[in-house]
Amino acid sequence: MLPCVLLSLNEYFSARRALIDEYLTQLSTRIDAPQPLQAPLRRSLTSAGKRVRGILAIAVGESVGAKAEKLLPAAAAVEMIHASSLILDDLPAMDDALMRRGAPTLHREFGEDLAILTSVALLNHAYGLVAESYAASAPRRWTLAQIVQRVVDAVGWQGCVAGEAVDLHSEASNLDFDTLEYIHSRKTGALFVASAAVGGMLANIHPASLQRIEVFAKNLGLAFQITDDVLDVTADAAELGKDVGKDAQRLTFVRLAGVDGAQKLSRELVETSLAAIEPLGAQAKPLRDLAVMVRDRVR
Repeated sequence: MLPCVLLSLNEYFSARRALIDEYLTQLSTRIDAPQPLQAPLRRSLTSAGKRVRGILAIAVGESVGAKAEKLLPAAAAVEMIHASSLILDDLPAMDDALMRRGAPTLHREFGEDLAILTSVALLNHAYGLVAESYAASAPRRWTLAQIVQRVVDAVGWQGCVAGEAVDLHSEASNLDFDTLEYIHSRKTGALFVASAAVGGMLANIHPASLQRIEVFAKNLGLAFQITDDVLDVTADAAELGKDVGKDAQRLTFVRLAGVDGAQKLSRELVETSLAAIEPLGAQAKPLRDLAVMVRDRVR
């Protein structure tokens, strides 16, 4: 494979996405689970996702000298954690969504019971894949406990779960920008930060560089969510492959600032992301390109 610095923008991200997709597809053929769980697990592993979080983990690791192939288990892990969260988010008790990634949501196809079990299975197996990446890495600056803690912080009661809980139990009329930022920095931003951190730590990133990477990822994750808010009111379901207009009764960045204001805020967050990694030099080019893709995406 060509070094990342020699690949064009589309080639780089297409190649990394293909690696992650291939890994997840192979994993789906080795599922050792009871028959009722096999189909929902396979669908969850192979459904068409953007793989932004997995690509982020690989791009950070490559920026400090790791090989993409050695980061694949960890990249797959963060994609599985993301898929796990989407399954829960779509449930009738949460968003009660009809479509996800261009297909019926998992609970509509397989039932709520198997959807919940699939989500739990994906999350738990993901931790094992992070450990697998760690076992294949050498030398090691960071301990496995430090790396896993980044994932725990992103997923647990201080991360995605916290954001979802506050989102579900807040009245839109009482929300302000700080509360909205709290919700989405955890629902979306926390896993961006963990993806970047895990990729960097597995590649023995220096602590000072890790801090910059985490600032980059936090702001990029929030920009990604704001763009989602914009697309929820400006795109259609066929373009996005999921329900739109589901946030009409919630306070979003678009309802706070309007479409133009939300887009401006997203651009500002991307600029903050780019400034954070400026000292990292040419090897961080894929990260800069990823920030531009987040800023300019239309689906």
